[in-house]
Amino acid sequence: MKRYRCRWFYPGDSPPLSDISFSVSGQRIEDIAAGDAEASDLGNVAVIPGLINAHTHLEFSSRSTPLEPLRSFCDWIRGVIRWKISQPDQNHPVISQGLAESVRSGSTVVGEIATRDWRTERDWSEIDSPQHVVMFREFLGLDLSSISASLDIAEKFLSAESPPHIRAAISPHAPYSTHPELIARLAQLAESHNVPLAFHLAESPEEIELLRNGTGPFKKMLSDLNIDSGNIFASRKTPIDYLKLVDVSSPVLVIHGNYLSDEEFEFLSKRENFSVVYCPRTHASMQTGQHPWQQMIERGIKVAIGTDSRASNPDLSVFKELAFIHSKNPNTASSSLLRLATVNAAQALGQHDSGRLTAGGIASLCVVPLSEASGSDPERHLFDDPNSELGVMQHGEWIVPVNR
Repeated sequence: MKRYRCRWFYPGDSPPLSDISFSVSGQRIEDIAAGDAEASDLGNVAVIPGLINAHTHLEFSSRSTPLEPLRSFCDWIRGVIRWKISQPDQNHPVISQGLAESVRSGSTVVGEIATRDWRTERDWSEIDSPQHVVMFREFLGLDLSSISASLDIAEKFLSAESPPHIRAAISPHAPYSTHPELIARLAQLAESHNVPLAFHLAESPEEIELLRNGTGPFKKMLSDLNIDSGNIFASRKTPIDYLKLVDVSSPVLVIHGNYLSDEEFEFLSKRENFSVVYCPRTHASMQTGQHPWQQMIERGIKVAIGTDSRASNPDLSVFKELAFIHSKNPNTASSSLLRLATVNAAQALGQHDSGRLTAGGIASLCVVPLSEASGSDPERHLFDDPNSELGVMQHGEWIVPVNR
């Protein structure tokens, strides 16, 4: 058993505790108590739960810069398509790169959107990887005749054996790319297998225009790509119509939700199993205006944090996402922000053993170095330095050493 002492200790679901010692035995936290002079002193640091990235696309992890133009959503999607066509069929080295970056930046759980089943492409136990990966197999297609084949692939994906730390899940991509019937059937499949479902929704004004009027840049892009959407967008729809398609009992992650209306807020506020995943720096780069995450929380909607991908973000650091929100909201308590990337994200992904530091709980945590100023009031200053080098422990083992 090893015992550690820290200046501040964040349980994850409550404000920080001052001068705390905790013992780690095997993979679990044995106890949490007042500071012990005999414990190994980690110094002027805050100990926080391992961070949880509720939404990312690891296939873009080899990119050094985001794809442009970020401010023109449909043109950005065209760039995404071109880039993906240029990549090799098997992308497990890039996935490995993204998983390793995730661990180094403090993420002990990751919600990954996978366009292919990369589980069998190598032995993932040999690489640095988060303790849990929720792998959302992504499906898209507006052709009614292809739905049966997609459902067969989804069923086989969910039924296949996974490595112990990878959980299979499902993701119909988005309203503009996925037939409503396929979305509904995949939601039912997720429910029958009791796995989470992730769905991009209300991401851009162009998407809202397509759903409401069947016009705009998305309509032109589908035409340019020779994609026949039939009469899917002929009738006036809004995001609420798509929320109803995925209204199942398993965990549902609404990705982005940048342009949800009051009616959709009301829908989400009544469903405990729904969460909205906010990607702060991606939103700031690609959208105008403020994301309504604070109004969502006030309405009782669970909000989690994701990084999206390196196609829209310079890195995969959830800590930097929190630091970015803190820079815009300096009076919000750090423990409240931290909750978005711990407790809330764990609930969103159905990972109930993660997101909290408790006696008997899994010993997966991050160590954040503090300056003298931040150490006196971490509720205001925990995220002052977005470039802090975090120490990372997973299952009782130091994956990234403290003070390296």
